[in-house]
Formats: sequence, structure tokens, C-alpha cells
Amino acid sequence: MQIDLHGYHPYEIVDSGLLAKITQQVWEMGETHLWLIHGHGRNRGISPGFVNTNTGFFGLKIRDALRHDIELRQWIKHTTLNCRDRGATGVKLKPNPTPTRTKLDEDVLPSPSYFLDEVSGTVLRAAVAVGF
Repeated sequence: MQIDLHGYHPYEIVDSGLLAKITQQVWEMGETHLWLIHGHGRNRGISPGFVNTNTGFFGLKIRDALRHDIELRQWIKHTTLNCRDRGATGVKLKPNPTPTRTKLDEDVLPSPSYFLDEVSGTVLRAAVAVGF
């Protein structure tokens, strides 16, 4: 299963517990693989946190959580993080012998927190969602 996270701030997904909720629901569906599409980020080629990840801050936050968060590790197969794609992170999930759901909850991913600047016409992040 692929989940596109473009438009979300890393803190909205990782720090809020939403990543754990998504991972759990995908596992409950009986899926064996989860691809989180986060984009390359602004500093492609600079990998301050991990060797050869070649991604931006969002990817680093997701990969860090998938590697170290004990709650997430209960659904993830050991050492199966796929970081080959710069803009996405793949993970192999543990087998679920008795899937209990057929799809993700409709409200699992809220709408991205954007608003339009009427003067310039550009899309801006809402300050509340970013944590200012």
C-alpha cells in the first residue's frame, strides 16, 4: 500500500502519533508492504542523520521513527526499511494471519493545513499546524 504524505508537516504525521495509527491500520488490513511517499525535501544529497538516505527532513523524521519507535516496531518486520528511493520510504510489515479491516479509516489523514495568501496567491502553511 502507498500513502502520499505530500502537503503534511513532519510533526503532523510523526510526532502526533498518526504514523503509528496509519501503520497499525495498514497491518490490520493484512498488507505486507507500506510505502510512505514524503518527497525529496529541500536539501537533497545532504544526509545529516543517516548514511545514504539522501532525503529531506520529512524523510529523516519518518525513517527515524520507523527505526526507533517501539510502538511502530510491533507491526514492522525487523530490519526491513527500504531507503533506496529518495522521495519514499518502504517498510515490510509483519504478517497478519487474521486481517480485521478492508480499508483505512476515512479520517486517518486529515486535510493538510494550508491556506491561500490572497495578496500574493501563494499557498502557505497555517502557523498553528507548524507549531509557531
